[in-house]
Amino acid sequence: MRWDRAWAIASKDMRETFSTAQLVVPLIVVPIVVVIGYPTLFLLALRLTPGAASGLQGFIGGFPPSAIPDIPGLTSAGRAAYIATVYLFAGFFLLVPVMVSTVVAANSFAGEKERRTLEGLLYTPVSDSELVVGKIVAAFLPTVVFTWVCFAIYTTIVALLGIPVVGQPFFPTANWWALMVLLVPAVSLLVISIVVLVSAKARGFQEANAIGGSVILPVIGLAAAQTSGLMVLSAGVVAVVAVLFAVADVGLLSLIVRAFKRSRIVSYLP
Repeated sequence: MRWDRAWAIASKDMRETFSTAQLVVPLIVVPIVVVIGYPTLFLLALRLTPGAASGLQGFIGGFPPSAIPDIPGLTSAGRAAYIATVYLFAGFFLLVPVMVSTVVAANSFAGEKERRTLEGLLYTPVSDSELVVGKIVAAFLPTVVFTWVCFAIYTTIVALLGIPVVGQPFFPTANWWALMVLLVPAVSLLVISIVVLVSAKARGFQEANAIGGSVILPVIGLAAAQTSGLMVLSAGVVAVVAVLFAVADVGLLSLIVRAFKRSRIVSYLP
């Protein structure tokens, strides 16, 4: 496989992705809500409403005492702020790479079908593996970079609004570094591989996006488990989950590269 050909396909796809309003708008709206809106409103409520923490005792009590470090003078509001920023929003934050990778990857084959540019690409001298790898890279790089930008924004919000409530600097924590370095790339790659496979058979972008969007359900379940206290995303748990996703990534990528045949894609062209 020639990597320069795969990179040429990836570069072309990335340029097309960020010049399409249909793709760019969801990439802006969802992070504004998940990364900026929820944390800001929650932390402001704890700072500005004295009785807000009293209504969160059930939420705070659902987490084991070991999940919160021994911080001198930590109040109920501080505990709620720590648990929410370190654990609760970690589950919701995973919606960002899942959403971005789904939208961008759905544009890989299905979007080109709608633009009537896929047929010409299929008849170029690139190999099947170069074509698949190029499509996956075109979705993977923007997803990871965009998620890291969102992480920087989230870290700033926690520093400005969360530290005053907790009483000392505490973020980013080890589980968030594991989340960003290990789990986000692993989850993104798995979602992209699934959606690229779906996108190759879908008739259009909306169909591929709708079908591929079902992969967000496990992430919602993870966020719900965090909220109820059934699971705590510690650094160890995040690392183990990331390894499981990485194993699935290797298997799925190997399957896609071996099974992909451009002759089958031609049969799905409108």
